Amino acid sequence: MKRVMLLKGKSSLGIVLFLLTSMMLSGCNLDFDPKASMKTPQLSSDNESLKSVVNQYLAQLPSGGSLIRPTDDGTTSLIRVLDLDNDGKNEALIFYETADDPVPIHGVVFGYQGDTWEPQATIDGEGQVLESLQLADLTNDGKIDIIAGYSNGEQQVQKGLSVYTYSHKKLEKIMVELPYSYYVVNDLNADGKNDLSVVYFKKNEFSSIMTYQFDGKTFDELDKLDLDSNINGYYNMVTGKISAAGEQGIMLDVSLNAAGNSSYTLVITMEAGKLVQVLGQDQTYKDDRIPSADVNGDGILEYGLLQKPAGWDGVALEDIPWLYTYYHVGDADKPVWEEFLGLSIPTDLIGKVTIDTKSVKDQYIKFVRTDNGHTVLEVKYFTLSQWDRRNQDWKLLQRTSDRVIGYRGTNTGSKNGLGEQ
Repeated sequence: MKRVMLLKGKSSLGIVLFLLTSMMLSGCNLDFDPKASMKTPQLSSDNESLKSVVNQYLAQLPSGGSLIRPTDDGTTSLIRVLDLDNDGKNEALIFYETADDPVPIHGVVFGYQGDTWEPQATIDGEGQVLESLQLADLTNDGKIDIIAGYSNGEQQVQKGLSVYTYSHKKLEKIMVELPYSYYVVNDLNADGKNDLSVVYFKKNEFSSIMTYQFDGKTFDELDKLDLDSNINGYYNMVTGKISAAGEQGIMLDVSLNAAGNSSYTLVITMEAGKLVQVLGQDQTYKDDRIPSADVNGDGILEYGLLQKPAGWDGVALEDIPWLYTYYHVGDADKPVWEEFLGLSIPTDLIGKVTIDTKSVKDQYIKFVRTDNGHTVLEVKYFTLSQWDRRNQDWKLLQRTSDRVIGYRGTNTGSKNGLGEQ
């Protein structure tokens, strides 16, 4: 088995609103506003104290410091609080940058001592940019490890992955600068231990996925699978269950060219200790970028395809308002989810609802039942001024700097949840 060099010492699912599913199946009205129940979170006194300590710590640095989050992180969290060493007490982890220093990226672990937070251990980053950050038990010792990815900030340049473990108020680096493009933590070989799967890609030169596992001292390479490098790149990588039986796998969404949205999804799992591709371009090609995910919340990953609405045969491809339809691996004949602009169609109504052929893409979309043609939902595109003058029964779906997309529908509380207009 190949071993990774170690170093010890310092160192666009867009909107998924679930509107039709959650509202229609529950018999609620479509004018329910899911934003009404949202409240601004209030910081506890402990969190306020921690924030104050962090600000003081940064202020006393010779050149000052600014809190940062990884570039691939969609959250707003700048301070992460969790029990890193499994001692029943929380630690706090921050990363910050000092722009004028030779080593600009730093991390600090704070512990709660007495009645206040105190810095206990530090990290010197390996690059100019913090690209990624994941907290997971990668050493399988019951403690949370810090997995950080760095780069020099230039696109198409190698990124490096480092792993740190925290114990007895000290940080130890157990992996340094493993080249990567994307990575996930999972248990692909189903041995009850976490492993690390890394995709390393350079356009037209190489592309491969490797899976590593910590053996107590170092990271062993369990297996490597070469992939097609004649692609534009990858735009999404997710991991989790890919079947109801609990089989773990990885979904890699591939971009075929820079000029268009042509893409496909790779599905990779591990069988008898070997990485195996179970789905590829032939089964999952689409003329759009559709991120794979657990879109319906059933605990199983789905991949997406484009679906032409019933009745739109013979229409130019560019004029069709395509639906996104999602499938489980091994069941390509039975879609488990369908949506349009994030508006989802209940599973038992897939195939029973379509888009009226009088609809005009990017202007006005009307959903109708296929059995009687009755309208169940409308989607309309407004200019900003039109939106300000709209009828109040239109609800906000999406908003950009120059247009608004609204929707409206009626629910009668019928068995299927879809009402009629």
